[in-house]
Amino acid sequence: MEKALILLRVRWQVELLFKVWKSHAQVDAWRSRNPWRILCEVYAKLIGVVIMHWTCLTSLWKHPKRSLFKAAHAVQKYAIAPALALPDRKKLTSALTRLQSCLGAPCHVNRRKQHPSTYQLLLHGP
Repeated sequence: MEKALILLRVRWQVELLFKVWKSHAQVDAWRSRNPWRILCEVYAKLIGVVIMHWTCLTSLWKHPKRSLFKAAHAVQKYAIAPALALPDRKKLTSALTRLQSCLGAPCHVNRRKQHPSTYQLLLHGP
């Protein structure tokens, strides 16, 4: 039963992913009333979310103690460099590599004694 409850918390991680998309990328908000502009804005935001998620996965997948929420915040903070580098493949690669290096230390999951994180529960059990 305890392990089933932990797995239920893992499902919550998927919900948190959508929350990150909505809060950081504001995928559910737009600035126009024109349906075609709204569609373009939603597509642009979804492309940004895919790039953000790809950056987080390639940087953090090997380090399960990293927080997706903190990583998304860091990607958003430094996203201007890859955006400006889009036309040049070498510059884009360099900007994404620098961005990945920014996701190290500041994205740690904080240890919690009172209410352990999902990572802590998966690692050590209840």
